[in-house]
Amino acid sequence: MPLEIKLVQDSEYHTVNDFFNQTRFLNGSSKKRIRSFHEFRWEYFEAPDRLPIFAGAWDVEDRTAPILIGIQGMIIHTLKSSDGRSFLAAKGEDSVIDIPAFRKFPKTDILKDLLDLLVKECRNKGVECIWGMNELPATFRRLDYETPFKSCNMILVLNPVRAYRDIIALRSENQTLNKLKIGTLSLISYLHSLKKSVIFHRQKNYKLNFEIQGNTSLFQRASSHSPLFFLNQNDDYLKWRISENPYPVKYKSFQLLGPGNTLIAQVICSIYNHSSFIEQTLFDQSLERKIILSFLSKIIKCLEKEKVFLVRFIAFKNNDLNRREMGLFKRAGFVLTGNGEWFRFKSLAESPVITPNSIYLSRLYKQGRT
Repeated sequence: MPLEIKLVQDSEYHTVNDFFNQTRFLNGSSKKRIRSFHEFRWEYFEAPDRLPIFAGAWDVEDRTAPILIGIQGMIIHTLKSSDGRSFLAAKGEDSVIDIPAFRKFPKTDILKDLLDLLVKECRNKGVECIWGMNELPATFRRLDYETPFKSCNMILVLNPVRAYRDIIALRSENQTLNKLKIGTLSLISYLHSLKKSVIFHRQKNYKLNFEIQGNTSLFQRASSHSPLFFLNQNDDYLKWRISENPYPVKYKSFQLLGPGNTLIAQVICSIYNHSSFIEQTLFDQSLERKIILSFLSKIIKCLEKEKVFLVRFIAFKNNDLNRREMGLFKRAGFVLTGNGEWFRFKSLAESPVITPNSIYLSRLYKQGRT
């Protein structure tokens, strides 16, 4: 056989990361960045409660040493339900295939073969479902994945000139009309940001701190009226994801504590090149909207002090908790700018409990790269 599909062994992970750095992504749109092996190790092997599995496609033709021509990764992790149960899920990562391989092996569906092997391995380990974000919905539908919805991009502009330059730099189109649309959008968002008139006052029943803490119990209270599932984010996970993150990203976490120092709200932000993402928000169901908006206003003011000129938020509409977040950010002055990536999903359970609409999603579920 000129092509061999197999699980990657420990001794081959340097080769996997080198291949990742040298080869185009399948969708061809991801910004090129060299990932060090230290960053690769952190991303896949140092997180608590996560097991990585990689499948590789190797060209074994011509009696030479095997050459890696494609990879697909899975990260097996724990999802917590709103009623406290635990389930195994797998997140697809690093779909990379060398473009010339499609010409050399035209009769072989390389991505399907890689995924078939990983699906079999996930089933053996008791995984309930596979999920991820992607920009190739037709490809994954062909491979029997659901792609039921897209993320939504929202922005709050704090400095319209800097934001305009930043957004222009991210886009490939340079036509005058597109620049005009972007400039108009930046101005509209900036005018919305001026509506932030609610100021956070420290009331006797609430206090603010910046020491990040595990949020599983807060998620359960935030989703108490809906049967949802949430990535297990205990103290160890957040320490790995934020404090030990090797990428040049600065994180800030804001916690609102209620009576008995109970965590009732948490907002985690990242800052890179004076642009910020609201990575994740969680609010106790009992918390009044005016308190939440006041809390968000305080956070935006803190980001302004960091000289942040643009705040981004990735929203979802797939369940009540995600939709509620989107509504809160609209109230806080954020403007919807369009759709983002597709969500992909495959159930592996005989009697599925987890559905695409039952998973609470946030940007903190991504891999923590810049």
